[in-house]
Amino acid sequence: MPAAPPDRSPPTIADRRRAVRRQPSGDTIGRLSGIHNDELACGRVVDISTTGVGMLLDVRVEPGTLALAELARADGALVRRALRVVRLMRLETGRYGLGAQFVRPLDAAELRVLVA
Repeated sequence: MPAAPPDRSPPTIADRRRAVRRQPSGDTIGRLSGIHNDELACGRVVDISTTGVGMLLDVRVEPGTLALAELARADGALVRRALRVVRLMRLETGRYGLGAQFVRPLDAAELRVLVA
């Protein structure tokens, strides 16, 4: 009997990630601004890694959008970084799940600020 063919299913998003996602501390908020300093969105950070961030938003921010993110904890700790939106999903609640990649990865100290 011939051997079963290898599984050739496409990799999942989690398989393609280059860095482990972590839960941010407390109520970490992300504010996204456009290139003209106009506010695009504000929402809750749901996960973060050195290479990107996941957020829960009330408004659409189209994939491909380049933005400046201010990621702030309730205690005032703040990290600023340029990012590019790579995916947007409409959720059953009517909100949006956003996935974005940082233009320049966070270093370990910056990540610790947000997950400590």
